Amino acid sequence: VHTLHIRKKIGIKEAIERVKANAPQDEIKRANKTDFKLILEAWTKWGEYLTTTTGKVSSSTFKNSYGQTYKALAKCSQSEDIDSLLLNVGKQHESGCRTRQQNIRRVVACLRWATSSKGKFILDPDVWTAPREGQLGDYIGSKSRELTIKTDNPTTPISDEDFFLLLDSLKDKLNDKNANVRAQAEKWDLALRLTRVFGLRPIELQYLQIRKNGKFTLWCTYSKRTSTGGTEARRLFPIHKNWCEEWKLIEKVRSGAPLPKMASGGGQAFGTYFRFNETWKNLQKKGISAYSLRHAYAVAGHEKYNLNASILAPAMGHSVEVHNRSYSRWYGEKYLEDIFENATQS
Repeated sequence: VHTLHIRKKIGIKEAIERVKANAPQDEIKRANKTDFKLILEAWTKWGEYLTTTTGKVSSSTFKNSYGQTYKALAKCSQSEDIDSLLLNVGKQHESGCRTRQQNIRRVVACLRWATSSKGKFILDPDVWTAPREGQLGDYIGSKSRELTIKTDNPTTPISDEDFFLLLDSLKDKLNDKNANVRAQAEKWDLALRLTRVFGLRPIELQYLQIRKNGKFTLWCTYSKRTSTGGTEARRLFPIHKNWCEEWKLIEKVRSGAPLPKMASGGGQAFGTYFRFNETWKNLQKKGISAYSLRHAYAVAGHEKYNLNASILAPAMGHSVEVHNRSYSRWYGEKYLEDIFENATQS
């Protein structure tokens, strides 16, 4: 390349292409093979870019949520090109599932950064330039019939009656002689109340913050990233103000009351703690899950307080489009009747 470019005054790109065209294919493959440690290094530097340079992702989110993607990536050390890498990342989880989609898209985002000027071309663009969003289907895969049924059926919002039954089911553990049992029950009792009153995603219990602007307010700093953008820190508003005040929820968060640890997603932690709880088992038969607490926030906002999607969506940390898609089936006739009555009054 040096001879062609310097001595024969041929452009650098053409010089490279001429050398490639004349080189034996096995030499090209050996030359293109990347030490996998460089890919893991690219991931680390991409994380620094996201958390420190741009601040788009918090350090705790990158460590905890993105950490499971890193574990999947680290198992792909035998991958020699972009195709095999994405296939190896994908096949670690069920075809079409959310975790598989998330891992593929995160690895692709990292590779795009690492093969660009922003990433200072840590990885060779000729080998590691990732496919476009519309070309990821084969790596993400399609949902099985069972997974489609499981994920497409909406989670049922928990009723107030069932919510209080779930709280009551913790009373024995709250009074247990064993201090560790009592401590865990106290964490989960508070977690249930916070999730229900503020419409939280389970994972958001780890991202609560108290701010003062004339009075103490509760905020969520969790950043949920999607292919179309992400959420920013938001102030939390209780859907039942009297519950919030009676249970002193903001005061408890402010005082540092402990909460249970949540892995990526958070819902599994609820299932693990309540797996032997008979009330929880019976509620699951009705379609209740950890997200039922959040869904109940939306339904109460619409049906009891006549709040529209443009108000509830930012309070819950998602777009109006997502809100309507997720909750429109739960609005109920009474909500729609009130909306039309108010809108058509002269």
